[in-house]
Amino acid sequence: MARLRGIFLLSFWFGSIGLFGPIVIWLARRTGNENFIYKPVGLFVRLGLAIVGVRLNVVGRERLDSAKTYLFTPNHQSLIDVAIFWICLGRNVAYLAKKELLRNPVLRYGFPVIGVVAVDRSNRTAAVNSARTATENLRRGKSYVVYPEGTRSPDGRLLPFKKGAFIMAMDAGVPIVPVTISGGTAVMPKGKMSVIPATIRITIHEPIPVEGYSRERIAELIGLARARIESAL
Repeated sequence: MARLRGIFLLSFWFGSIGLFGPIVIWLARRTGNENFIYKPVGLFVRLGLAIVGVRLNVVGRERLDSAKTYLFTPNHQSLIDVAIFWICLGRNVAYLAKKELLRNPVLRYGFPVIGVVAVDRSNRTAAVNSARTATENLRRGKSYVVYPEGTRSPDGRLLPFKKGAFIMAMDAGVPIVPVTISGGTAVMPKGKMSVIPATIRITIHEPIPVEGYSRERIAELIGLARARIESAL
């Protein structure tokens, strides 16, 4: 049953994108209003989670200023994390996405509309250029979700953090917001196409201003963000 729920959830989400994606992307491009993408996708995310019995408990959203741009640095537990952060942060966020997703023509057409930047993880130069593009979007007011672990944890415990997200925030001059996702591994473990109905808790921590930090002090900044994320696991 758990495997059927997993297959249904991903099929429902990607089927909805395939069916309605071209229409909402065209509307967003035509009007310049990205909500034509964010609102319908958010609806399908919520509906899919409700059908398979996954509940979200979001704590700390009041710590965010709706007028500010942030770089969110959550831990990464599950394949469905991206969809969860699409709806729980109270704003339209973008991501760094692996370039393989561009094989899907709908995603390839839609990513640029909402600021999603594809990353070639096998090519360091290309990856750095992608990070620079996202940093420029941050400067222009687009908030991003970047996973400092770089990949999903197999057991829910934190993996080592990479520097990229923190360099982006410092270069753009935007606060870092550590976010803890807890329970995602139990709901959909890494490497398994299964969903176990349960509640996932998302804790949004106090934003960390990057003023005063330099690349020489980046380890201190990473340590502070990591400690906050770990405190709610």
